[in-house]
Amino acid sequence: MVDHVAPAKDTATARQAHILRTWTKRHGIRFHDIGRNGICHVVVPEEGYLAPGMVIVCGDSHTATLGAFGALALGVGNTVQTGAMLAQVVLLQRPKTMRIEITGHLGPDVTAKDLILSVIATIGARGAGGYVIEYAGTAIEALPMDARMTVCNMSVEAGATAGLIAADATTAAYLAATPCAPSGWTAQRSDPGAVFDRVVTIDGSTIRPVVTWGTNPGENVAIDGVVPADADVQSLAYMGLTPGTPLKSIAIDQAFIGSCTNARIDDLRAAAAVLRGRSVAVPTIVTPGSVAVKRQAEREGLHDVFQNAGALWTHASCGACVGMSVGVIAPGTRVVSSTNRNFPGRMGDGGRVHLASPHVVAASAILGRIAAPGDLSWS
Repeated sequence: MVDHVAPAKDTATARQAHILRTWTKRHGIRFHDIGRNGICHVVVPEEGYLAPGMVIVCGDSHTATLGAFGALALGVGNTVQTGAMLAQVVLLQRPKTMRIEITGHLGPDVTAKDLILSVIATIGARGAGGYVIEYAGTAIEALPMDARMTVCNMSVEAGATAGLIAADATTAAYLAATPCAPSGWTAQRSDPGAVFDRVVTIDGSTIRPVVTWGTNPGENVAIDGVVPADADVQSLAYMGLTPGTPLKSIAIDQAFIGSCTNARIDDLRAAAAVLRGRSVAVPTIVTPGSVAVKRQAEREGLHDVFQNAGALWTHASCGACVGMSVGVIAPGTRVVSSTNRNFPGRMGDGGRVHLASPHVVAASAILGRIAAPGDLSWS
């Protein structure tokens, strides 16, 4: 499938798509072409192209998303991907293991995006380097599949090789409803008393809605907080911020809802619930993660909610996330985004990105500043 730039934006990306189209046709491989495409990490699970216990590789770091199904899902380079395609073999240095247990229950306004950003802030943006993370605990077990995929998706933002969640009844129900529903798989879980190289425990009830202020996903604070006093000087300079600045006082220039992290139907429903009957104050783009998501959203009338609010409703793709296609931001432009990376240059050369959940992005788009849905008038 084509996802990062779809449809092609120039000769180079058109050539890439043409090569892929020709190659899949020659070998009889199913191809999700323009009009049936989407982000690979959204399309693969919704089609049922995976099962718990599989090893899944793809030339994209956010393949970790698929670990939500109890699979070992790895983003790999071209050489490794070639070996997997030709010989069904992947050579991998054995990673260490980390268990991240989220106990208790999340608050009513806390999303999976807040959860994973809080995890990254706790262990650090490189805190899981060389590890495979297993997410566990009552708060994780209570998450629906869309939310579990959001958590596993951003494992790489903590430096992890992969992240996974043990398959359970929630997993089985999701897969059973997919077009290519896999059968014959067995749910695999860590043995009772299994020893991990590192164990991190977080009380889920203490997690709050968060927004990033800096240039990596771990540089985040509660949305009603301030830029930390000990904030990294280089991050501050790039983001044009000073310590002590309340996040809710930061004006934005643009908003984006999309990406393999937060462009599934539950994400769009959450954003639409905030935008319904309101108007955005800044340019806002909403990009569904797949054609299937797009069509479901349109059956529910969500596209009308977005467009009535003044947002741009686009075709399915990675969109503005990677700064290669629709929605590239200008130098110095500040955007609040439901994506997964806020590194310098992400979404556009010199652009400043604040990561947040879809409903926080929607509220921020309405007020033209970083905001929570509770900051809006609900009259």
